[in-house]
Amino acid sequence: MPRTFSLYELNQVIRAVMENAFPQTFLVTAEIASIDIRNHCYLTLIDKDEDVIRAEIKAVIWADKYKRLSSQFRDATGTDLRKGIKILFEAYVNFHERYGLKLNIIDIDPSYTIGELAVKRKEILERLQKEGLKDRNKILEFPFVPQRIGIISSATAAGYEDLMTHLMKNPYDYKFTCTLYEALMQGDNAEMSIVKALKKCAEDSACLDVLVIVRGGGGQADLLCFDSYEIARAIAFLPIPVISGIGHERDVTVVDEVSHSRAKTPTAVADLIINKVKDFEDRVDSSAHGLIHGVNKLASDHKKTLTLLAKNVEGSVRKELIGNDHRFYVFIKGLRYALKFIQNERERLRSRENSVAHLDPGNVLKRGYSITYNNGRAVKSVSEVQKGDALSTVLHKGEIISRVENKTNVKR
Repeated sequence: MPRTFSLYELNQVIRAVMENAFPQTFLVTAEIASIDIRNHCYLTLIDKDEDVIRAEIKAVIWADKYKRLSSQFRDATGTDLRKGIKILFEAYVNFHERYGLKLNIIDIDPSYTIGELAVKRKEILERLQKEGLKDRNKILEFPFVPQRIGIISSATAAGYEDLMTHLMKNPYDYKFTCTLYEALMQGDNAEMSIVKALKKCAEDSACLDVLVIVRGGGGQADLLCFDSYEIARAIAFLPIPVISGIGHERDVTVVDEVSHSRAKTPTAVADLIINKVKDFEDRVDSSAHGLIHGVNKLASDHKKTLTLLAKNVEGSVRKELIGNDHRFYVFIKGLRYALKFIQNERERLRSRENSVAHLDPGNVLKRGYSITYNNGRAVKSVSEVQKGDALSTVLHKGEIISRVENKTNVKR
């Protein structure tokens, strides 16, 4: 029958086996999944195949070693031990009856992490290049007068204050409209916060000329969130140019690589924008001066030609006027003759009108004459009527109806 162990006894056996099986230390590579510092440093370490976790174990760095190792790691890499980074460490396997299995870390090689960060950045950039996103924002046309500025930063960041102060107090008194899209600029939640701010900027892009991402200085650890594929992808799909100003000149992040332009500090970002506006103003002034100079030169070049042309025109006009003066005299003389002829014809016409008026039947009737009609026809001879015919006699005033009783043929 198998031996019966208490849990404590079983764990003692396991501990003895573990200590005999692993009498020495090992070099191990792993990614930090979580870290909890409470005097001692407690970690959860994982090993992933792409995005699938294939191994996980607890680890600890005791307080006496953690202070030294963390300081050395920070000085070498520029970042603290933090979630998401890979480390190469020396450790021994430890199994405790109550707390179970863990790795006790006694040393960390910072050079491995530096290489891993570089490899990660390189892989992200290669992926962006393969997907055609790396230079997508760079090919956008930068506005001639960028005055509507979107800003992704923390409202309390010194870099944001430096940017605003420099923009609003520029020596040329240019006016800028700035909109802050507040986001966390460091820490575990920074990446998600910045991506969210970028999406809001995309929605407002019609009201913006450029977008600026600023955070000011800081250690390399503070910039790790900017080596992000998701942030870079969001920048690539923005329809407006992005200016990055998130670190010092020596710090080049993935965000710097995909942005349209890069400035080493927030103040330098402000200078870049101000200089763009100043360059446009200078070009306008230069064009205006060039136009004035060109017009003056053109006027000067054509002045002699215009003067000569004016003299030629004056001579031609004078000659034409002299010729026209003679023709005008002849025309006036002919016109006078025509007027006289018209007056004579008018008199002749008036005389004829008087004669016609004199012969007008109405006027004849006024003088006592009358017209006799038989069946609507004027009677000119007695032979045109018969005894018993009804006649109508028209007088100047009125009409007489009569009947023929007798007729006499008398010559007049």
